[in-house]
Amino acid sequence: MEGTSASIYSYRDDKGVVHFTDEIFNIPQKYRESKQGSRSYPEIKTNYRVIPSPSSAIGLPGSVSLSEGTQVPLIPTGGGNFLVDTVLNGHINARLMIDTGASLITLTEEIGHKLGVSILSGSAELPFNTAVGEDWMPLIGLEMVAVGSAKTRLIEATINSHIKEIDGLLGMSFLGEFRFEIDRINKHLTLRPLQNLNELVWDDKPGTWWKSRFEHYEKTIKSYSSRASFLLRREHKKAFNMQSTVEFYKHLLQKLENRASISGLPASFRPPL
Repeated sequence: MEGTSASIYSYRDDKGVVHFTDEIFNIPQKYRESKQGSRSYPEIKTNYRVIPSPSSAIGLPGSVSLSEGTQVPLIPTGGGNFLVDTVLNGHINARLMIDTGASLITLTEEIGHKLGVSILSGSAELPFNTAVGEDWMPLIGLEMVAVGSAKTRLIEATINSHIKEIDGLLGMSFLGEFRFEIDRINKHLTLRPLQNLNELVWDDKPGTWWKSRFEHYEKTIKSYSSRASFLLRREHKKAFNMQSTVEFYKHLLQKLENRASISGLPASFRPPL
């Protein structure tokens, strides 16, 4: 496990414009190397680091959504399934099979290696029921997932060593970020924003999304904390992996709070202090 601190960073570009980000890798190298070029605002220590991606634009506080969505071609495969071209963290191309029954994105070990994932014995893992019994899979965080022009940030994914011939599955951790439609006849996937036209958004997400995401992380942390305690009492071999999963979601929650601060999200959509 690699320790890191969840912080908000700022830097001033050559035109004098100040930029804010919650990931130091989003700061151009020349500003990172300059003592006066960037500043860090440390918040807390965490045990996990979400895989960084190249810099992306951050919406203005309370900006109005005008996007009508995007349509991308589907690639037919056996059994009536479809593949879709996906970009992970801005630079890794993956052809994923659409699976609305999968709760998370699932990637092959090969794609994980391309992303720079290192799986250690105490890494975050989640159990899944398979045809051969319970299987624990490594859990990772993706900074950016894009299909066509549709993008979303901070997405959970798992690594599955059993998947072959395709790069993985595009599950609901991505699809659930949009109103989506699969056109099997014309072989198109349409992805539309969750918000209504002209609805206020913060970092491209409506207030209801923010509130729901905070609640999701908090409930997940509480649920997995209870499970980790149960496994520890039983001296289960995966007890420490489940505890690492709890820390993983605490880190995602902190990253979400950083995004909320940067985007100017009103207190009404945040959890109570």
